[in-house]
Amino acid sequence: MAGSKAFNFQASASAELQSCLLDKGTVIHCDPGTVLIEEGRVSDRVILLLDGEVTITTTDHQGNQQRLAVLHDGAMVGEMSWLEKRPAVADVVSATPCKVLELDVAVLDELSQSEPAIAAEWQRLVAKKLAAQIQSQNAWIHRYEGPGEEIEPLRKVLVLFAELNEQDVATLARIGSLRRIQPGDILLQQGQDVPSIFLILAGEAEIFVEIDGLNKRVGSSRRGELLGELTLLNSEAQGATATVQSAGGMELLELNKTVLNRALQDDPSLAEHFFRSLSCMLSQRSRDQLLARQLASRSQGAERESDEGDELDLMQLGGINRAGQRFNSLCQKFQSGEGLQP
Repeated sequence: MAGSKAFNFQASASAELQSCLLDKGTVIHCDPGTVLIEEGRVSDRVILLLDGEVTITTTDHQGNQQRLAVLHDGAMVGEMSWLEKRPAVADVVSATPCKVLELDVAVLDELSQSEPAIAAEWQRLVAKKLAAQIQSQNAWIHRYEGPGEEIEPLRKVLVLFAELNEQDVATLARIGSLRRIQPGDILLQQGQDVPSIFLILAGEAEIFVEIDGLNKRVGSSRRGELLGELTLLNSEAQGATATVQSAGGMELLELNKTVLNRALQDDPSLAEHFFRSLSCMLSQRSRDQLLARQLASRSQGAERESDEGDELDLMQLGGINRAGQRFNSLCQKFQSGEGLQP
């Protein structure tokens, strides 16, 4: 959450988008101590901070509150719960008198149908916020030692393809190319130029960030996830924000950023789907980092309680099946029989 300090939606959003959000949202004035987002509850709103200051805290495995950030004008909160339809990972509480814009999640979901160009910009804005959050989170998450709890692969692998349709996947296949990384090779070096982003078709990547002269492992990425996407969202990024290496090798779909941006500009529907998919993936990554370090324990506890005895419904199973088919179809277009096994 700390990365949100560098993000300011008022400085990033167009006048058209800001006008649209103000028209569709509700402006609220809050006293100090008002709980805007509660850890462990699924939020029904995304909140933009117009004026004031809020604190972000999460609960560790011992029940203690850990402060993640203090956010100011231009901050966005609640988007992770909206994107993933899962409990919020932190409490958001007003520290001063605040003026906020509340956006109902149902209204946000309807944007893609009513105003596709605005929806595409909004989704890119959300992804940009989460990219800044991840970048900052990478710098401090290593301080928390945890057991490295494994996040369920069903949610993790197919996040990106759950929001894309067949036409979107066909476009990515058309503009992409296959790249293979041998075991032990480095795909991205922190600080170096990143002309492309990469979708992992097979294999696993380890993510390292240099802190005080030492490489700290901050996470990993598996098949179905993107690499290098932070530089796509941050025009001011000076090269890769982390080093990406693979111990066992990888097969990747390489997407040149210039070509990809042109395709996204030409097709607002593709852009809206792509950036929503990217936002969902970044949100999942941020959540995973906290859970693996035994943070966001109230959120995790709420999920465990709601999942007891609960089974996936037919709609969820259908969505998972379609996402898997899209991903497998893309893999088959590029992978040979001699490639890495999924």
